[in-house]
Amino acid sequence: MKYVLSIAGVLVLLLALLYGLLFTAPGNGLLQPVIESKIAQKVPLPTKLQTYVLRPDRFEIVLKIGDDTTIETKGSMNLFAQSIDAVYNIDIKELSNLQKLIGSRFNGPFRTEGSVKGDRSFMKIDGKSDVAGSATTYAVDLEKFEPAKAVAKISHLQIDTLLYMLNQPVYAKGNVDIDAKVTNLDPDHLDGKVVTAIRKGLVHPEPVKKDFNISIPSNLTFKGDIDTLLKGSEAVSKVDFITSVATLASKALTYNIERGALTTDYALKVPDLDRLFFLTNQHMKGDILVTGNVETSKESVRATAHSNTLGGAVDALYKNGIADVKIKNIQTVALTDMLLYPHIFDSRANMKLNYDTLKQFGTLHAELLNGQILPNKMSFMLKQMANFDITKEVYERTTIDTKIIKKRLISDLYMKSRLTEIKSQKGVIDLENQTIDTTLDVKLRKTMLPIVIKGPLTSPQIKIEAEGLLKSKAKEEIEKRLPKNLKESPAGELLKGLF
Repeated sequence: MKYVLSIAGVLVLLLALLYGLLFTAPGNGLLQPVIESKIAQKVPLPTKLQTYVLRPDRFEIVLKIGDDTTIETKGSMNLFAQSIDAVYNIDIKELSNLQKLIGSRFNGPFRTEGSVKGDRSFMKIDGKSDVAGSATTYAVDLEKFEPAKAVAKISHLQIDTLLYMLNQPVYAKGNVDIDAKVTNLDPDHLDGKVVTAIRKGLVHPEPVKKDFNISIPSNLTFKGDIDTLLKGSEAVSKVDFITSVATLASKALTYNIERGALTTDYALKVPDLDRLFFLTNQHMKGDILVTGNVETSKESVRATAHSNTLGGAVDALYKNGIADVKIKNIQTVALTDMLLYPHIFDSRANMKLNYDTLKQFGTLHAELLNGQILPNKMSFMLKQMANFDITKEVYERTTIDTKIIKKRLISDLYMKSRLTEIKSQKGVIDLENQTIDTTLDVKLRKTMLPIVIKGPLTSPQIKIEAEGLLKSKAKEEIEKRLPKNLKESPAGELLKGLF
């Protein structure tokens, strides 16, 4: 019996020593430097455990990391019920000083405070923060220490502050409001809704120019509304995004979190095409509506586009860098109007384009049906020099075959009417410099007239090499003026042969 009493006495003594070490001021004083040392071994920054108070029913801890970060927590607890009722406060004056600890670079201050209440079966966290200049409140329910539900309300988050905080170029500024209610946080069984509103957005041209070599106009504004439903492993969003140059809408933008895949429909409307000059480097007029679908995954990107425009239709497929475009029955006059080019040819056109966006190489085949050359500088010169009105000719089928090398179009042209035939080989249009350099071999009845077209696309110089025409005219005049008896003589044949 005395051995049992001895063992019990030893256990009571050990428990008393453990209690005194864990839950008394002297014991806390002994443990504080030990815990501080263990933290210092794990944290690659100077740390100091400024306050360490642990009692059976309460605790208080203040940890200092470097000169700018303070983590505080205090409250009550019940060891037997394994419950807690505490508050916390995290104050980081400069996130960049924590790069060694976090592993990534962040900037600026971050503060959050709140409360934790519950036990091992259920715990609730309520807090607030001013992240990125916002007024943010959040609540998270934990079941067996696993996140189960969450509610967050973010008001007036500053886009430029957030980008700076994430160590990204400050491409834009604006306000973002987010209202999120997620009733199930299981990644495979998500359930909830997130409403996002973007207001007063303005793009900053300088960083966009530096990183993407795109000259954004200084007054490019944007706003948007995104309503997202979380269901299973997918987030399905209705998107309305409005900028000062275009509007973009999607009825169902679906992101599969498990597969990292995105699918969406879209409708892109541009009310004034000339506002896209900073992207196209081409002045245009008119408007356009483009609809289609986009599918992306870790392996591929696929997108379709359709537009009823220019009196016809345009359909395009983009897949992993290759673009295939089919243009049906468009009006060439409407096309030149849109591109602000002078009217040259009136017809209906069908085209097929294949273009590798990565190699910047492609081909274009075009067929123009029942076309007529419109009055222009070339037709005027031909009428003056050859007394021939080419605008009255009808070209039932005109073909153009083009190689696209970066921003250079190298084309072969063939067109034929009742009295004319027009050919061109390796004519060059330089889209970057907006110039043309080509020679048209124009056959009027039996006379060949090379016509050189060179200079700016909107107003090129046109030069007719009229040597053949002059010879033909001279021969006709000689035949008209020679006496009939001389025409049939050896001298007449000699004169005609000279010309």
